[in-house]
Amino acid sequence: MGKTRLGFDIGSSSLKIAVLRGSETRIEEVRLPENMVDGTGAMILPHAFAQFLKQAKKELSLPRGEAALALPPSQVICRLVTMPRMTTEQLLLNLPYEFSDFIQGVADQYHCDYAVCAPAEGDDEAQGVPMMAAAAAKQTLAEYTRIFAQAGLRLKRVLPQEMALIQLCQARGAGADEFCFVDLGHQFTRITVVWRDRIQATRQIALGGRNLDTIVAGELGVDPFLSNTYKTTNFQNVLTLPAVAEVCERIAVEILKVINFYQFTYRSSNLNGVYLVGGGAELELLRQSIESTVGLPLLDPADLLPEAGQSASAGVFAAGAAMGGK
Repeated sequence: MGKTRLGFDIGSSSLKIAVLRGSETRIEEVRLPENMVDGTGAMILPHAFAQFLKQAKKELSLPRGEAALALPPSQVICRLVTMPRMTTEQLLLNLPYEFSDFIQGVADQYHCDYAVCAPAEGDDEAQGVPMMAAAAAKQTLAEYTRIFAQAGLRLKRVLPQEMALIQLCQARGAGADEFCFVDLGHQFTRITVVWRDRIQATRQIALGGRNLDTIVAGELGVDPFLSNTYKTTNFQNVLTLPAVAEVCERIAVEILKVINFYQFTYRSSNLNGVYLVGGGAELELLRQSIESTVGLPLLDPADLLPEAGQSASAGVFAAGAAMGGK
């Protein structure tokens, strides 16, 4: 049996954990206490989160093993870049200039890393080498390492969610080249297209589960935190409200716009469907709106994580992060 690897994905409303042991994958999702993190998944109370993580580790009987964390776009930037051929030292010296729109202050305060992409048809070798590159604040990385250590976990790797998806597709994609993920999160909906070992397109929409929670809260007279539970259980048939259907349709239309633009830009694209992931992937009304509007089949994330079953849609980032272990 292979060594144990742990993957973590901190969302704005829940913590997702993947436990990989050999060919087996176990996904756990734990609701985060209110005001533990902000709407982007960033820590508001680091010490409290460390204690929460320590308690989750105990209650879920998480095994020992190297841990990896998938960071959301609010805390790390990841993009496809083309760099001239140069030495590793020269590359690391020049990479920060590719993120001048993201880096605030001194470049030395940020850590940059990269993964060279395999040559593909259409790449101009004369222009340079295509690669997935990322940059994150060193302070952010150090804080996560400290938080995980306080919880009794060895955080060995921190990577962007985009790279976690690439690792997942390469490990479980069964030879397919193109994958479209729609992350139906609490604050945002994010569309990401993976092509082989690179991100071809990504777009974030300022609509998510919180918009539905607000409608449910107003209808039932409860706070938005509690309304999330009512939404997921369809308490008193709240999902039949016209305002709920309207938000679902708005999300679906925005997804369609992104996919249409992607297919127009990459005429050779041959998407055979989309993977709905994140908390909103379990809402049948939202699923139906997306499928009927986008006109592509909804693919099952369990095809990529068959051992995880219904939990696969929540755990793709966590599982993908863990798959990077050697």
